[in-house]
Amino acid sequence: MTERSRTCQDVVIGSGAGGAVLAARLAEAGRDVVLVEEGPRVSRADFNQREGDMYALLYRDAGGQATADGAISVLQGRCLGGSTTINMGDVVPMEEAVLEHWRQHHGWASWGGITNADVERAAAVAQRDIGANTIPDAFINANNRLLADGAAELGLAGGPLDHNRTGCVGSGYCLIGCSYDAKKGTLLSHVPRAEAAGATVWCDAPASHIEQSSSGRLHVLGAFSLVCDRVFVCAGTVHTPGILGRSGLGGPALGRHLSLQPQGPMLALFDRDIVLFRGIPQSYAVDGAIEATAEHGLGGFAIEGVAGGPAMTASTMPLPMRDLRPLLQRYRQSAAALCLVPDRPSGRVVWEGKRPTIEYTPTAEYTHRLREALKTAARIYLAAGAETVMPPAVDAPQIRTEADVALIDGMPLRSCDLSMISAHPQGSCRMGPDPATSVVGMDFRVHGTNGVFVCDASLFPTTSSTHTMVPVMTMAHLLADSLT
Repeated sequence: MTERSRTCQDVVIGSGAGGAVLAARLAEAGRDVVLVEEGPRVSRADFNQREGDMYALLYRDAGGQATADGAISVLQGRCLGGSTTINMGDVVPMEEAVLEHWRQHHGWASWGGITNADVERAAAVAQRDIGANTIPDAFINANNRLLADGAAELGLAGGPLDHNRTGCVGSGYCLIGCSYDAKKGTLLSHVPRAEAAGATVWCDAPASHIEQSSSGRLHVLGAFSLVCDRVFVCAGTVHTPGILGRSGLGGPALGRHLSLQPQGPMLALFDRDIVLFRGIPQSYAVDGAIEATAEHGLGGFAIEGVAGGPAMTASTMPLPMRDLRPLLQRYRQSAAALCLVPDRPSGRVVWEGKRPTIEYTPTAEYTHRLREALKTAARIYLAAGAETVMPPAVDAPQIRTEADVALIDGMPLRSCDLSMISAHPQGSCRMGPDPATSVVGMDFRVHGTNGVFVCDASLFPTTSSTHTMVPVMTMAHLLADSLT
């Protein structure tokens, strides 16, 4: 990248669900905005549907970012559009009970007069902007249909997910970029709006830190030099703490209170072709066990159909090569789901040098709910006619009958035993009124600063939703409303 430097009014770091929405709103309000993105500028022409190429192009660490013990893959986009370019497109707003939990237990009662109605309105705008709609029944593919059929056989509640696709052709390559411009992440929704309103977008532009000059203006430094009045750090739960920490900002709570919402992949083998990789990969959810209360926030569990390519599937199965090879030979006969279990904050992100360390220890209460989710998923697949169900653990028993389901009770479920996925890290820059226990004040401003704001999933005191795209966009609209 050639050297870049200039002055402007606002710098936005990160082009995902928080940053791109803010950049569009601020530019449309007449502000001089520069949006900087660490990853490359990409478009449908770059999405060649080859896993080996796309993980390196679109993902943080080519999809290899993980917790310190290697047990949980922490997936994050590193490209224009951020994680909205490589996510499943699921649209799930925050529940009112979660907001009430934050008001009662995390100091959000002082949230600047923002009401639940304000949050609901902002969420509606976010969903409108990305074309949110319910996945039509015809697009529930064979993999997700098995989940629906098994749940119906057991009398479990579920239904199709809402998503942000328009004109989907069912190719199934959602995790490695949509070659058909159907998925309306910020790459197609808010980045074009920002540029149309006059914002400058710099890609391949990693931000290092923020300095304050004697004149009171802010300097954002990295692969560029920008002088501005306000900085909006929207680099995600893992990397926003790094930028703040290198800037001497954030206080004692920086990086703490991390939630990863780890998801356990379940694989089932059938006696016929399922072809799980065709159609919308995640289109049906068994969500009757999800709980949201003012006392505890989000809890319970959901089970959602899922599909990745062979490389993603292989990387999530904790099997030796002698067992993995025959399994992949039956890839077309496999079905897959994720046991999505909202967690309590029990980790932290530590930045020492240029790379983060993600420390995470699941709580006993989380592990209990994960075990129940795995057992429920096994029963669903058996009810749908599976030959074998395979939990995501080393030396896990293969489940072939209802009697085998009880074997899951004996699985250790320690971090070293599991192969898990996190696509919704939250909480490392918690928002709250007390600088001793939070990083960001109730006005989104980093404690002790005049012009440094945070707006991404790192704000949330606890797990906000089963999917975080719309909750983050909601926060971005509320922040923009307060500034424009």
